[in-house]
Amino acid sequence: MTEDRNYLRMLSDSELVRTALDRNHELAVVLAERLAELLDVEDQLEAAQDEIRELTASRDHWQAEADMLQAQLEAK
Repeated sequence: MTEDRNYLRMLSDSELVRTALDRNHELAVVLAERLAELLDVEDQLEAAQDEIRELTASRDHWQAEADMLQAQLEAK
């Protein structure tokens, strides 16, 4: 059953990587390593997007504070 191509297609990416590495076939191992790298890139992208959201919120906060201080200076 585990040799069936349709079965392999139903596996999650991480399960597919583990299965390929367990097969100990050179092509399967190399493809599993490449897939693992791609999966890692997705995690890195998500982390970078989270950081961008945090930095944008921080920038917006500081910009609002700068605008308020500028308005106070202009009011004097």
